[in-house]
Amino acid sequence: MPRKRGKSGHMGAKSDSQKASADQVVSIDQHRIKLTNLDKVMYPETGTTKGEVIAYYAAVADVMIPHIRNRAATRKRWVHGVGTEKKPGMMFFQKNLDDSTPSWVRRGTIQHKDHSNEYPLVNDLATLTWLAQIAALEIHVPQWQFGRTGIQRNPDRLVLDLDPGPGMGLTDCAEVARLARDILKGMGLDPMPVTSGSKGIHLYAALDGKQTSEQVSAVAHELARAMEADHPDLIVSDMKKSLREERILVDWSQNSANKTTVAPYSLRGRMRPTVAAPRTWRELASKNLAQLDLEEVTKRVQRYSKGETGDPLAGLTAGHLQQLEPTPEHMAEFLATPAAKDRLEKYRSMRNAEKTPEPVPFARATKSTGQSFVIQEHHASRLHWDFRLEHDGVLVSWALPKGVPVEYAKNHLAVQTEDHPLEYGTFEGDIPKDEYGGGHVDIWDAGTFELEKWRDGAEVIATLHGEKHGTHRYALIHTGGDGRAANNWLIHLMKPDR
Repeated sequence: MPRKRGKSGHMGAKSDSQKASADQVVSIDQHRIKLTNLDKVMYPETGTTKGEVIAYYAAVADVMIPHIRNRAATRKRWVHGVGTEKKPGMMFFQKNLDDSTPSWVRRGTIQHKDHSNEYPLVNDLATLTWLAQIAALEIHVPQWQFGRTGIQRNPDRLVLDLDPGPGMGLTDCAEVARLARDILKGMGLDPMPVTSGSKGIHLYAALDGKQTSEQVSAVAHELARAMEADHPDLIVSDMKKSLREERILVDWSQNSANKTTVAPYSLRGRMRPTVAAPRTWRELASKNLAQLDLEEVTKRVQRYSKGETGDPLAGLTAGHLQQLEPTPEHMAEFLATPAAKDRLEKYRSMRNAEKTPEPVPFARATKSTGQSFVIQEHHASRLHWDFRLEHDGVLVSWALPKGVPVEYAKNHLAVQTEDHPLEYGTFEGDIPKDEYGGGHVDIWDAGTFELEKWRDGAEVIATLHGEKHGTHRYALIHTGGDGRAANNWLIHLMKPDR
């Protein structure tokens, strides 16, 4: 438990030099972040400072980020701290990113009928640190991820929120969790518990991504109803407060695509710095079961890194990530095919996987039916833009020395380069100076495209639907001859097809 400070530790006026000493600039993954007011008390009951909050998120980043990566992050911010029981601090929800957001923060957009919201994607330590700096104590995410092209994928996990009504406590939630576990296991799922850091328990189970959010919500709702029917004196599935006294609410609604749940390892904006902490089933059987705080979870994570124990929630992402990778059996079968063409052979021959942060997959590309594109701004020895379209399991690529054309009457040179792996569609970062293509890479735009024509080595016409720059129709026409000119194309901005 953080040690409570006396008033003299944080209430008195500070000189300019003292204030300056509480600020610092840090570099994380080559992003500079100014950390301010590090000695500001965020949790008065325990004296926990903003600096300690930032240090906590740095300590748990490696185990937290896999559970929130590529998910639209809603933030609950307490700019002036959580306050006290008598005088709670002011909190506000934040969905949309504002103008003060660093340009390097990755984003995802959710389109509604009459507006869209742009969310941060907490995919790295730098973004997590920035959120802690702006006093986003709680991070809430949905059960689905954005796909590589910005689409909303099906949920990859199911969640049940076990919320105690008046007269009930955490051990009662644990009893309901065990009942839910038996049902979920009978469905072929492996539930994993998280004490919420507030009052109750969250139960997560990994999914294969084949069902929609609506379908998962319907299943969770039926499960909650069945549990209520079997245990009417203990469980309720209806949200009405009047029905919840001396019962545990099995809240199934957070499986909706529009709902979020506080992220595993997130702090909570309670009077104490409690945490949504992954737990073991053995722990849930303890009569002394209690919510964990910042220091207790930090110590647990330190034991994970030493190999003494493991993250109880690791299985929630392991199964999902495994499904994204080709199995050794499938890859062996593919590589044994005489006709299999390695379209990435040239790409791999030009890169050293131990020296460049670029993706360098060991396997040959397999066929794909996706229609994603990416345009990357590449600050190499000469600034250019890389224009890449997904085709036959790779990103077919052209370098545009003068950028993407913006006028209908003005064509730009496009030099075809080696095919790139599909993973390159999300690559941003710095390629070492002495490596091929050394320099900084940013994603200028990405999204999906509608293909009108693809004649290998001759002509491509496609309408690109970009996340940043909107919809545009382009034609690529091969003009090259022999030698160095053999890879020369022209890229032309076409008028919309009406």
